[in-house]
Amino acid sequence: MELSSIRIIAGSLKGRTIPTLQGQGIRPTSLRAREALFSILSSTILGACVADVCAGSGAIGLEALSRGAQKVVFVDQHADAGRTLEKTLAQFKMASQGRVIIQDVALAIQNPYLVEWSPFDILYIDPPYQFEHNHLLLTQIENANLVAKNGHVIYEHFSKRSPPTTIGTWRLTRTAKYGDTGLSFYRPHAQHESVAQEES
Repeated sequence: MELSSIRIIAGSLKGRTIPTLQGQGIRPTSLRAREALFSILSSTILGACVADVCAGSGAIGLEALSRGAQKVVFVDQHADAGRTLEKTLAQFKMASQGRVIIQDVALAIQNPYLVEWSPFDILYIDPPYQFEHNHLLLTQIENANLVAKNGHVIYEHFSKRSPPTTIGTWRLTRTAKYGDTGLSFYRPHAQHESVAQEES
C-alpha cells in the first residue's frame, strides 16, 4: 500500500514524520485543524491519558505524546494502519507510552487493554466522514464510561454536518470549523451552557 507522510508540529518530536497509508478510508487530520486543536487543548495535554479512536495514522495521539501526554491508546480496525503505527512508536522510542489496539471500535471499547488505561483525560474520535452511524458510535463510547469526570471529548466530523448537542452525559460546549473539518468538543456531566461556534 502506498505511503505518504505528515509532520509533527511541536514538542519533543517536532519535525519528525509520521507515515500515513493511502486509501482504506484513512484521512489524516489536516495541519490547520491539528494546530487549532492543540491550541485549544493547550496545557491540558501535559501528563494526560489520551485515547485516539479511529486513529488512522495516529497523528493526533503522536502529537499529544510529543507535547507531553503521559500515555496514548490508539484504536483502529485496519491492520496495516495499526502495524505501521506500532513501528512508528518504536522508531520514536515511545512504545512504552503507546498502545495500539487493532479492532473495531465497538469491540475495542470493551478490550481489557483499553479499559486498563482508562479513564481518559482526552478522548479523540475521528470516524470516516461518510460513516452513517456516527451517533450510535458516539453513544456506545459514552456508555462505556471511559472518560474522566473532568475529561474532554473531541469529535472530528464533516464541517457541514451538525453534531449532536448531547450524547448521554456528554454536553457539547464548542464547535470549530476549518474548511471541511469540524471539531466538536464535549464535556461529561457539564452544565448546560451556550455553545460556541467558530469558523476559520
